[in-house]
Amino acid sequence: MNGITGWDYHPYVPYNEIYRKGEPYISMLAPSENALTFQWQSGTGENGAKVFYRKRGEGEFKEQNIDASRVELTSLEQGAEYEFYVQDKLGRKSSVRLFETGYVPGNVINYLHPEDSAYEFSGRYLCSPSIVRVGPSTLIASCDLFKSRAPQNLSLIFRSDDNGKTWSNIAELMPCFWGRLFVHKGALYMLSTSTEYGDLLIGRSDDLGRTWTAPTVLARGSSHCEESGFHKAPVPVVNIRGRLYSAVEYGCWHKKRYANVVISIDENADLLKAENWTISAPAIFDLNWEGALKGHCPAAIEGNIVETPYGGIVNILRYAEGKSLMLKADEQNPEKAPEFVSFIDFPFAHTKFEIMKTEKGYFACGNRAPRRNVLSLAHSDDLIHWTIVKDLINYSHLSSDFTAFQYPTAFIEGDKLIVVSRTAFNKCANFHDSNYITFHEFSI
Repeated sequence: MNGITGWDYHPYVPYNEIYRKGEPYISMLAPSENALTFQWQSGTGENGAKVFYRKRGEGEFKEQNIDASRVELTSLEQGAEYEFYVQDKLGRKSSVRLFETGYVPGNVINYLHPEDSAYEFSGRYLCSPSIVRVGPSTLIASCDLFKSRAPQNLSLIFRSDDNGKTWSNIAELMPCFWGRLFVHKGALYMLSTSTEYGDLLIGRSDDLGRTWTAPTVLARGSSHCEESGFHKAPVPVVNIRGRLYSAVEYGCWHKKRYANVVISIDENADLLKAENWTISAPAIFDLNWEGALKGHCPAAIEGNIVETPYGGIVNILRYAEGKSLMLKADEQNPEKAPEFVSFIDFPFAHTKFEIMKTEKGYFACGNRAPRRNVLSLAHSDDLIHWTIVKDLINYSHLSSDFTAFQYPTAFIEGDKLIVVSRTAFNKCANFHDSNYITFHEFSI
């Protein structure tokens, strides 16, 4: 094989499994109450293929001829586990995939059964959702694959041409974790790490996510999950007065220490040249800051860079239940470490949230404390005082140990709020280890 010159794969296959190249590959699953929609691909094309399926471990496989890359299995039993595979006209089989039928709020972008080992080389659960609009009816979304102490280095890219109703897989990025999609000057970008606490990366797509440049390394991180490196989430990339900003941390959960960093670049610079980026000095958390919780983990993560009503630039970070940390970035000296401003009362601060600046003030999407089975919208005029506007999704009647709509990436279009969620539902492993990525649209 030739050396690698890009970032995208269709699909990614570990080198020790290179024999699988050309085999049927199932690239997207979207189960519903009584059906399964899935997408597959093969080097030989789709004509003459078959799908074999059955209730998990029960009886003989049923078979169905398929002549397209997108297939729907119907008349399935609700709330039942199934297994299935695709066989092409040459007799080659895909890996056996698992799914469970059942209602789930929103439109399913992708699903992964907690016992499905298809992506074991990266992880077992779906995480880090991100979404952008790239056309009047076209959306691009992403997620990654995680599991504690696993490599955690594969991201999946999906496209919808009907405003989020249906989705198709278009590419896989390797290595790519904690990625955030954003659009700049007509091109699609991904800002990510290579793995948990790994290198900080950026790459570009000029064809709406199908192919990608080789990623540029902005900074080197760690090569081990218990050593400090770059940490982020799919947090916003924002343009403030001609400069792009995003929040990053340096540290690791094992050490329970993170330093807060702001990365930035002139909007007219080449984003793929590392030398054009500025990485601020780290802001080291100080337990003596007024309002810091004694005995609490001395760290704040997953920040939102936001322009204040008075023109300043702040980073509002996840800290503790009911409390966010606000740091100030120096617009005139972007290499300077962010400075402490205050801790603020904030309804979503115990987990990852998204803040959006609009003409009607600031909106935030996140989970009301203490758990993640309610996704809500809040509003503020000043970034200090926040009021819950409405609950967007409320499953407080279900166990918070096995239900979550979390880590939202969101944007507002007129009176519509677009949200993509890391969703745990229908016999997930637990609330944290999600089995769905779901799309939602709400009126605000």
